[in-house]
Amino acid sequence: MKHRFRRRSRGFLAIFALIVPLILSLSTCSLSPSSSFHPDINLEMIRIAGLPDEKIPQFMGNVAREDIVADYYRDPETRASVLAFFGTLTKSQTIAAAILDNAERLAVSPTLAFALAYEESKFAIEAVNNNGDSVDRGLFQLNSRSFPRLSKAQFFDPATNARNGIAHLDFCLDKGGNEVAALAMYNAGHNRVAKDGTPQKTLNYVFRIQKYQENIKSLFVAKVAAKEKTRAARLGFGK
Repeated sequence: MKHRFRRRSRGFLAIFALIVPLILSLSTCSLSPSSSFHPDINLEMIRIAGLPDEKIPQFMGNVAREDIVADYYRDPETRASVLAFFGTLTKSQTIAAAILDNAERLAVSPTLAFALAYEESKFAIEAVNNNGDSVDRGLFQLNSRSFPRLSKAQFFDPATNARNGIAHLDFCLDKGGNEVAALAMYNAGHNRVAKDGTPQKTLNYVFRIQKYQENIKSLFVAKVAAKEKTRAARLGFGK
């Protein structure tokens, strides 16, 4: 009887060892703020659930998306966390601050600016691309013909490059009217896109940047927003 009990106990323990991790993983997926794939779902789900029926069509037709990074960067209590996150992302606090400050100044989506800089240079301030009759330099790969007044040193200065690159992105956003058109113009030129001459490589370029932007948003929610919400909840609970 003792041997049978031991065998049964071992069997139960083996099953228990398999089931418990599964239950824990399922509970983590359903409850953890950072487990969702879509970057906005944790921050917007409660608000959307509370929408009255008459506002649902209006919400569906709203193509503008909020960039929570800008809100967190403006808030003195969370500004340092945002800078630290993007400092890790870019491997440089100087580069992170240059992009964040200029994006905030021009009201350009920070995640779009970071995604664009990643596509253009992988955040390498010394990046250079020779085109034959011109040269692209720095974070946002500013073209020597488009920015003839900049010295070589200025092209490789993070603050100067970010200021001019994001200003040009802002110009493209104004002309294009949306992020897709703006990114296409940044890559292929305003006139070419305006004349419906967007090449396949530019469409691929836009696609990659949009994916990078989604990834940045997801990382930001998991690494910054979720932690800040947890911290704020704990502080509120303690009062």
